[in-house]
Amino acid sequence: MNGAEIPRRGGMTMMTKHKLIYLGAVCVLLAGSATAGGIKKWVDENGLVHYGTSIPPQYLDKAHSELNDRGIEIRRRERSMTPEEIQREKALAALRAEQERLKEEQHARDRILLSLYRNEDDLVMARDGKIAQIDAQIRLKHNEIRRLKDRLSEHQASAAAAERSGRRLSERQQENLDSTQRSIERSYAIILGKEDEKRVTIEKYDYDLNRFRALRQHAARSQNADIIKESDIPDLVETAVHCADSQHCGRMWQIAQSYAKKHATTPIDLAADRILVTAPPRELRDISITVSRLADDEGGGERIFMDVQCANFTEGREFCRSDHVEGIRENFRFALNPTGENAKP
Repeated sequence: MNGAEIPRRGGMTMMTKHKLIYLGAVCVLLAGSATAGGIKKWVDENGLVHYGTSIPPQYLDKAHSELNDRGIEIRRRERSMTPEEIQREKALAALRAEQERLKEEQHARDRILLSLYRNEDDLVMARDGKIAQIDAQIRLKHNEIRRLKDRLSEHQASAAAAERSGRRLSERQQENLDSTQRSIERSYAIILGKEDEKRVTIEKYDYDLNRFRALRQHAARSQNADIIKESDIPDLVETAVHCADSQHCGRMWQIAQSYAKKHATTPIDLAADRILVTAPPRELRDISITVSRLADDEGGGERIFMDVQCANFTEGREFCRSDHVEGIRENFRFALNPTGENAKP
């Protein structure tokens, strides 16, 4: 009859009868589960559910479960993972452990932050004090460089006089020139490092301020939190340009020397492989420029940077902050790297 079920007594079909027989068998199994160690349930490769007192060997690695005498699942065993899944789980566990470690570290930093500072004003005072300390160290190095430049000019004058008279420089005179040059290079390297330290300090305290505000949302906001006093000495990092390889650095170094010669108003005192120094400023509108080529220990490669100095009295310092001198500083980076992301026109 085209596959239709043939009615039986009481309207029961053959299919219904088969189901009842299957369910009855399951009930018999469940009834004996208390003495047979529980009923096992598993699914074969076709997706059909099976019940029994033991799992066939071919399904032991597949997902299966154990039922109590009421047919409720009391234990479940998931399928065995593949080697790829095991590796994935290990990697996931490692990432989660690292995430927990970072969270614990952040909680520890938060506790320290809240214990160190009562309010934003305390944070601002700590920040400004640290910056003032670094600025004082930079000023000391600038004063030292002024003295070294004066000494270098004297040595250069002696060398020029000896050359005019046909005499050669003595070993002592040559050593004086070389040691002064090295001292100037070291002093500029220290200043550059201090400028980097100041930048990192400002960034750190800026993060701490924002974090403190998040942790203490109802704390009073400091009036001076976002005000950072300008240093009397311009930030040399703004006139520093990084270069990665020797060829690129060589081209930049040639441009830097030409730039210094063009904009300095004092004569050249020293022109060496890695440093060019013009004479110290004497008059009100004198501009002394030093360009150096230094190894960049942190970023790799080298950094070529320029320092501009004016006469060391009130009017000279004011002139050093004029638009003219500021323009010399601002255009240095663009002159060396006109396509750079941070270059200024």
